[in-house]
Amino acid sequence: MSKRQNPSASAACQVEENAKVAALSGKSNVDQPEKPAGSRGMDVDGDADMGEFEDAFEDEIEEDEILVEREEDSDGVEMLGDGEGDDDEEEEEDEEVAEKKRQVYLPGDILGEGEVLQVDNSAYHMLHTMTAQWPCLSFDFVPDNLGNSRSMFPHTMYAVAGTQADRAYKNQVILMKWSQLHRTINDDKSDEDKDDDDINDLDEDPILETKTMRHQGGVNRVRVLQSYQSPLAATWADTGKVHIWDTKKLMNAFETPGTQVPASAQQPLFTVASHGHTEGYSMDWNPDGRLLTGDCGSNIYLTTRRNDTGSNFVADRTPFKGHKASVEDIQWSPEEASVFASCSVDQTIKIWDVRAANHSFALEVPGAHDSDINVISWNRKSRYLLASGGDNGDFKVWDMRKWGDSNGRLTPAAEFKWHRKAITSIEWCPNDESVLAVAGADDQITLWDLAVELDAEEEARHREAMVGPDGIKRDVPAQLLFIHQGQQNIKEVHWHPQIHGALASTAASGFNIFKTISV
Repeated sequence: MSKRQNPSASAACQVEENAKVAALSGKSNVDQPEKPAGSRGMDVDGDADMGEFEDAFEDEIEEDEILVEREEDSDGVEMLGDGEGDDDEEEEEDEEVAEKKRQVYLPGDILGEGEVLQVDNSAYHMLHTMTAQWPCLSFDFVPDNLGNSRSMFPHTMYAVAGTQADRAYKNQVILMKWSQLHRTINDDKSDEDKDDDDINDLDEDPILETKTMRHQGGVNRVRVLQSYQSPLAATWADTGKVHIWDTKKLMNAFETPGTQVPASAQQPLFTVASHGHTEGYSMDWNPDGRLLTGDCGSNIYLTTRRNDTGSNFVADRTPFKGHKASVEDIQWSPEEASVFASCSVDQTIKIWDVRAANHSFALEVPGAHDSDINVISWNRKSRYLLASGGDNGDFKVWDMRKWGDSNGRLTPAAEFKWHRKAITSIEWCPNDESVLAVAGADDQITLWDLAVELDAEEEARHREAMVGPDGIKRDVPAQLLFIHQGQQNIKEVHWHPQIHGALASTAASGFNIFKTISV
């Protein structure tokens, strides 16, 4: 089985001097000098209201210089060595002192007086933050023609998001182009240790470009059909309507400068009215263009595209019925084109086949969680694995090969109770079948490798490493790779389908785009 760094090395949370370092804040609760604005995005009308990128690291070099000066002042004299051995001994002593000042920070640790959370950029290959005028509580990546499995910096990404404005008429669907996403330069490295990539990757501001479409009502969820030729976007509105948009025309405007966006692109291709006035959150595209939507009234409807151009849709008026409460998430099977899974506030996970004449479910896991089930994710590589996240903060992995028609309670293949609040998003890594990203209402995004298995000796070392400075043992699963923090009210996290190991997350406080050292 694969072995990866344990959380003590990759949690991106450390204590150094009097500042505790969190996975991502960029801001602290102490007074900071005003920072210059980053690159500001422009929409089709030239407005600059979408938001801006922020540099979370620009003050770190100055802070390091201040720390060095403080050490020299406290010593009063400059210590000089008389040979290479003295230099090595002094360097080892400095490293030992620095190590004592650094410790792993984990959620729940109490900050001491004068301690604040700051970012540890050495735990990231890439980390960028972006603010927005209105919270975008759902988004999805848009496929591009820049290549699959790419890794060269700087990166470019396309994404669609929907707003939650203070007035219904102010809401928008926003197509974003994030470019010049450079590698995060590790300022902790000495000049001698920096490789060619560090030197060549300039610390430039990323660029945000936007195209917008008016949207009636707040956007509960956004999902994009993962096809470069026809990247349709669907938005679940709080009005009870589901709108389908043609984002290809907006993509063309990005790719070909000077291209005018036609007025027709500002209107939905089709509006699903099957749900009446009942709003919902669950939604997923089948690769063939079929769209499933589930609402808060427990109903699931299928909308079918009749041709490849995406201009002709038929919304089914007969719902899939079986859940007894709100349908919170839906996932098409990556194995069977007619099969999908759903989860609900009724604490069940159900498996359906759209070919069933009576629109009833085929299999279910009753009592899959002891709380509402908020999200599910189907593994695209190990297609018999399904992950689910509950409202009480636990998440589980189910082996569907063990499912049957039994009414008994099934045992999950794995389960973890790390998050302290509801799981808001869960997604398998598209490139690694054992890696999972989980977001919670406790403002944590955690990365897990379920293939990690420790022998007795490794387990003992792991437990020893997880003893805090106060001598209290902290129960950290060996499968926990990374903890990312710094956002407030996190809603969704998604892996980029074409850039290995890259993720983005959205929260009430804005977007994070990052790539960690652990994946």
